[in-house]
Amino acid sequence: MDTLAVVGKYYDAWINHAGDMSGVPLDDGLVFTGPVASFDSADGFRAMARQAGAAVRGFRVRRQFSDGDTVCSVIDWEMDPLPGTLTAAEVLQVRDGRIIRGELVYDAEELRGAMAAAAGDGERVVLLRRSAEVVATALEQVPAGAWTAPSGCAAWTVRQAAGHLAGGLLAFARLAEGERVDAAEFDPQHQAGTDVLGDRPAAAFREIAERCAGALAAPGTAEREFTGFPGGPVRGAMIAGMCLVETVVHGWDVAHAAGVPYPADEEAVRAVWEFTRDGVGEEQRKLGRFGAQILVSPTAPPFTTLLAHLGRQA
Repeated sequence: MDTLAVVGKYYDAWINHAGDMSGVPLDDGLVFTGPVASFDSADGFRAMARQAGAAVRGFRVRRQFSDGDTVCSVIDWEMDPLPGTLTAAEVLQVRDGRIIRGELVYDAEELRGAMAAAAGDGERVVLLRRSAEVVATALEQVPAGAWTAPSGCAAWTVRQAAGHLAGGLLAFARLAEGERVDAAEFDPQHQAGTDVLGDRPAAAFREIAERCAGALAAPGTAEREFTGFPGGPVRGAMIAGMCLVETVVHGWDVAHAAGVPYPADEEAVRAVWEFTRDGVGEEQRKLGRFGAQILVSPTAPPFTTLLAHLGRQA
């Protein structure tokens, strides 16, 4: 199959099959990069495409250029709940009849702004995606010997803390997708003791986080009430908020314990502060969910103040 025919199957999946890439020849080790999410496996990309495709109202290829095994396309698409048309350039590289690499280029800030304005609670999902990428980048930098170091979280190691975070996002993803999830899977100790990261922790975390964000971004999810969570029925918007808190804070726990950089997203920090300022108090501390509040200077940086409120010393 020649290059244009392979790429044609890819765009047919977006145009006619709601992002179902099951019939598209993607290399198992596909590397796909974009301004909002990136992937390093075909499985992760297919999962994202299925979720995103369900929200696509229209998709067309406006122009296309090819050079050997590389095809560049200018694409337009409409996607719920966003108004108007989004335009992007996409580069796909084909080898031996399979797509091995892709890159999507567009104005991500414009998209994030549109999502926040149109979706309201959906802004949390945008921030979740951005914060998850910060965590994944930190996981890529964890030295081999640091995975067994103490994390400062419930006597967990760095890897167990990362596993708790990933396991929680996975459980919430499955819940938001409509699956019945056993209450035990929301137990922090169960999550910390269950290996969902495998031998490629950063890649596995990216896939889980994108699955979670994709499920929470689906039309109607923010307003929908979900049962099966141990704390009782919960709206999708609340789940998104909890996932954002977990990602920003436990991401810091892991990075801080492993001694790697953690440039927390400033907008996400503000959103988590708004979510936890009144939502985390003595009741939550008595239950062991958060440590005692640490006093910091009124002029301390916002992230330092947030961490102190949640019982962490920056």
